[in-house]
Amino acid sequence: MDIPVVFMGGQYNHLIVRALKELGVSSRLVMPRVTLEELGGADGLVMGGGPFSVNDGMERFGNLPEIVEKAGFPVLGICLTHQLIGKLLGGEVVKGTKPEYGKTVVRVIQEDEILRGVGREFVAWASHNDEVRRTGQERFEVLAESDCCGIEALRARGRPVFGVQFHVEVAETPRGIDILRNFVEICRSRRQQER
Repeated sequence: MDIPVVFMGGQYNHLIVRALKELGVSSRLVMPRVTLEELGGADGLVMGGGPFSVNDGMERFGNLPEIVEKAGFPVLGICLTHQLIGKLLGGEVVKGTKPEYGKTVVRVIQEDEILRGVGREFVAWASHNDEVRRTGQERFEVLAESDCCGIEALRARGRPVFGVQFHVEVAETPRGIDILRNFVEICRSRRQQER
């Protein structure tokens, strides 16, 4: 299993690689300009968080918009790249009415594959000003919410493309490793179906 992690400049991006390796997966940091061809036989892709806004322009995201739209493997976006996925799938990224910094209680609306086994609610570490909002034209389903953020987790309709607003890779999100484990299983199952 090979699941690279896109480095978006966030302070926790390297922890995603470490967590994936602890789950028995080959992983490494790649830059946003990575191409689908360079990702080659990857089984999935995790995109990390970063210190800027989707609304500052798309240049910093390199080839990620194309990868999100065309990848034949599962994709998981965290924080900033959750917002990127939301925007690409027809949502709107706006300044949050109540930005989240620190621990937040996430409530699961529907488990789907990515939130399987995490419970009806769990504590997570969040660090963001912006959030994804629905527009009525969005092509995603909302999987989780919190008091401060209406879309804490989402999934593209009909595709294994997921986003989480919180940081699954830090100790302050105790169920985060379960979410990453679920993502690895999604990637493994998809690969087995293709064989």
